[in-house]
Amino acid sequence: MTRTRPAGVAIANALTLAILLAVTGCTGPAGAPEPAAVTQPSPATAAMRLDKPTKLLDTWTESVDRVLHGQAQQNMGNFKKLLAGAPTSAVGTAYVRAEEVYSRDLGLHIPGDDQRVILVSGVSGTITDPDATLDKLFTGLPNVTAVTPIAPGPLGGAARCGVGRTETGIRGDVCVWVDQHTLALVTFLGFKQTDNPHELFGQIRAEVEHPAR
Repeated sequence: MTRTRPAGVAIANALTLAILLAVTGCTGPAGAPEPAAVTQPSPATAAMRLDKPTKLLDTWTESVDRVLHGQAQQNMGNFKKLLAGAPTSAVGTAYVRAEEVYSRDLGLHIPGDDQRVILVSGVSGTITDPDATLDKLFTGLPNVTAVTPIAPGPLGGAARCGVGRTETGIRGDVCVWVDQHTLALVTFLGFKQTDNPHELFGQIRAEVEHPAR
């Protein structure tokens, strides 16, 4: 039986491996220094938490694919090691544009032509040095290039985005934000540059990060 997978799964595997390298203390190859992040002070000193939306960006549904969930949760588990203390919340999941279906011929698959996937991995707790944490993450992502700082939005902290590609040219946009309370990575698999993943990243952060109650 032939089973189809979302177009970005190959790059998701590579990026997950790179995150493992960063968290376990290995470093990437020597090269140019990381770009300075666009850092903004957090608007409040209150603790924050991460919550998983039922629907992402109003219409994206949570994936039921165990491979995608496993990749997001592996990143989430490794991010916990970067906290100063125990996590107060954690998110590791994936979203797809159309709800997945199962058939005898195709197995579990995304129907239609839109095979894009969004992986969301993050933790909340205490992060003593957000800028250094951001440096460490991107140092451990050798498959991600063209890393640039982006505005973190009204929630403050620092953020960067980069681009990875598979051997077959599939694009994967990787964006990370870090503040004193949260750390999260959002991977856009199979997105075109015209899809404006940087703007979507800001919207996703606003949907995921909230004041702790």
